[in-house]
Amino acid sequence: MGTSEVITATLLGQQSAFRVNESAPNRALGNIHDELQKLSHEFLDYRAAESIMKVATRPATVDGYFPHRTTGEKLSYVYEPPEWWTSGFFPGSIWRLYERSLKRNLSIPSQDILQAALEWQKKLESQQYNTTTHDLGFMIMPAFYSHYKLLGSATSREIVINAAKSLSSRWNETVGCLRSWDECYTKRFRFNDPDTDFLVIADNMMNLDLLYVGSELTGDSEFARRATLHATTSLKHLVRPDNSTYHLVNYNPQTGAVKGQYTVQGYADDSCWSRGQAWALYGYATAYRFTKNKLFLDASIRLSKYFCSRVNENLGDKDNEGAVFWDFDAPRPPALLDTSAAMIACSGMLLLYKLTGQAQFLPTVTKIMSHVIEKARAPSTADTILAHATVNNNRHAENPVRDTGLVYADYYFLEVGNRLIDMGF
Repeated sequence: MGTSEVITATLLGQQSAFRVNESAPNRALGNIHDELQKLSHEFLDYRAAESIMKVATRPATVDGYFPHRTTGEKLSYVYEPPEWWTSGFFPGSIWRLYERSLKRNLSIPSQDILQAALEWQKKLESQQYNTTTHDLGFMIMPAFYSHYKLLGSATSREIVINAAKSLSSRWNETVGCLRSWDECYTKRFRFNDPDTDFLVIADNMMNLDLLYVGSELTGDSEFARRATLHATTSLKHLVRPDNSTYHLVNYNPQTGAVKGQYTVQGYADDSCWSRGQAWALYGYATAYRFTKNKLFLDASIRLSKYFCSRVNENLGDKDNEGAVFWDFDAPRPPALLDTSAAMIACSGMLLLYKLTGQAQFLPTVTKIMSHVIEKARAPSTADTILAHATVNNNRHAENPVRDTGLVYADYYFLEVGNRLIDMGF
């Protein structure tokens, strides 16, 4: 995802870009620039690289498994098999470090980072043929597309193409979407018949880049057509009139009719689960990057405005200014954070800035980044860079996981740091 988005502007050029929009919300951009400059030192601190490489250079608790979330006071990783949806984020994190090493001097030699990246991604190659999941973008793109883009690997190029074919197999023309989950079980409902239930979640927007890249690499426009139609259909049914998002839409696979709109990982069906909102705003920015369809740009901007408006409800609260809670509508206390939602949203909004030159979201991005640095850095003994992520705190969840370190919180933390480098910081 991040590797194909390298910004080549110099710092001088970026400073002029900061003045693109002179409207009232952007008059303080000089201060925002200074804040981002300060934050870049924290996001690019050597400890992040050392944290990732500490895990990368030791054996997994189960051979062939991948870091997912942490457990216990020491924040030690729990590992999952390669078919688990987050398996691509740790190899991808090593690639984000390698990408960074080409631009900045790190405490670890670039060649050592590359060797670790190649060793970890090798264990993922089988997933290119996995047709049982919509998460192939997460599983394949962070490592294999990086390998192709940065080093021209023909093998990884072929793996990306095969994965695009596998993801495309989940298409339903009547619904106009890719199937996200084959089934879903909670204490509240059980969707277990693919013939009657077609489940689509907000997260799926983040996997569409695999199809767009599949079209670029093969010349087959069908991949991109499906990605674009999926984004268009999701815009109709996942995004509410107030620009918040549902987590899950259940369609009738025979007619395409909406059967229900729910949450599985958020607080309630009508609440706004912050990570789902972050996936959506980033996903639509990515769809715009590939298509230049203004419908998707408008969607990403509206979703970002909503996200920022909810974060900014805490302006002036010294403990919570910039905090991203796991669900914007969940009762507090407990004030559960989700650092993964925070970092996904920041990276998505920095992508929007790159694509448009409009800096309206940068003030909130800096507040979110500051809060994460001040309140959510994991101790040096932990396996993760960040703490205080929430996987699923829904009261009907069969296995709730909250207040944890999380592999994709770290991945997007690294991606944000790399975006700052590309902005000239």
